[in-house]
Amino acid sequence: MNISPSIFKYFFGYGVLIFPLFLFLGPLISEVYLILLVLFSLYYIHKEKKFHFYKNKFVIFFFIFYISTLISTLINFYNYDYVKSGILYFRIPMFSIAIWYALTKYDLFSKNIITFYIIFLSIIVIDSLIQYYVGKNILGYKVISGRISSFFGEELILGGFLLRTLPFFLICIILNDKFFYKKLNIIYCLIISLICVTIYLSGERTSFFLLILFFTTIFFSNSYLRRFITIITIFSIFFSFIISQSRLSDDVNPSVRMFSKTYYQLTEEGEAHYGKSEKKLFNKFYIFSRDHHGHYLLSYKIFKDFPIFGTGPKGFRYLCRNKIYIVENYDGCSTHPHNTYAQILTSNGIIGFLLLIIIFFYLSIEILRCKKKINNEKQFDKYMVAENIILSAVFVNFWPLIPSGNFFNNWLSMSYFYPIVFYLYFKFKNEKKFS
Repeated sequence: MNISPSIFKYFFGYGVLIFPLFLFLGPLISEVYLILLVLFSLYYIHKEKKFHFYKNKFVIFFFIFYISTLISTLINFYNYDYVKSGILYFRIPMFSIAIWYALTKYDLFSKNIITFYIIFLSIIVIDSLIQYYVGKNILGYKVISGRISSFFGEELILGGFLLRTLPFFLICIILNDKFFYKKLNIIYCLIISLICVTIYLSGERTSFFLLILFFTTIFFSNSYLRRFITIITIFSIFFSFIISQSRLSDDVNPSVRMFSKTYYQLTEEGEAHYGKSEKKLFNKFYIFSRDHHGHYLLSYKIFKDFPIFGTGPKGFRYLCRNKIYIVENYDGCSTHPHNTYAQILTSNGIIGFLLLIIIFFYLSIEILRCKKKINNEKQFDKYMVAENIILSAVFVNFWPLIPSGNFFNNWLSMSYFYPIVFYLYFKFKNEKKFS
């Protein structure tokens, strides 16, 4: 039985653009789609002999990182449950190649995708506001520890999800030639500003900071979007003030968590209860909080014993209970060190850490390059602007000075690599255009 090519386009093509929906629906659905997309791309890349998707420096770099992960996993074999994430991590670079192939094979950026994102994101925003005012969302999920989570329930990842989905909504707007329609522009500004407000209301301080960094990076590097970002900023501040002032109770008060609690955690008293190794920086501050401070000190102690190849993806959680690593009277043990760079330093050693540093400096240089190209353009180039937006999103993901989730977590790994492939797609498309 022959399968219609349009079925492949809708499932493997448009499925790539709406992949945030699969992440939203849960890890099982996103993982199944990942596997099917990888198999689809492997078959057609070999059938069409398009081996250039494998033979380029970016894919090679991805696999070098995987090899460093695999080596650190195999030489630190604790048990299968602890090493399987490292062994199977190859599927993430393969997923990147599959997305790149689908983006190149199909013309996907249609106005229907904009409609999808407007509906999808609006549902989440409205549900979040209902939970903020009423105390529970439309599915009955209640506010947890003064924080809204919408459909994510006990998982407090609402802000992170919206932050990582927002760039793709922006790209779809830019690529569909709707950006300079004034009435639509205002509507988009309103929707985006409400997304920003929801990230703020979620109480996720890391996501809120990275949101500011994301727009600051675009504002700095893209002159065409400065007015657009300024309007979004004004709307966001206005809506944040109105919504905060109209709350029905003090159960959810993001300003307390964002500012007051952050200041307290950075400067809190109690140093006398801890040893010399855990003194505050300059005797004034902890690194983000006392808990994070302990994680990073513990990471460094473990790294010193595994400097070259690290402990493996789950080595930190396995070793941190060991008496030789406990930070004096304070146990900094956790499932991971809560910072991407500290985690890679511990899990992959200096080799993986240097690869991560190379990525960060490369992204910084690319932003400057992109800024120069955009400024040299005499007219609006939607593909250059799209590259700049997604490059800023990748840069934010790899920002080092911030707490973060588990890098090897399936959800977060896909969220990290997903925008990287869009960046590569636009980069090669623009280079081909200018060559």
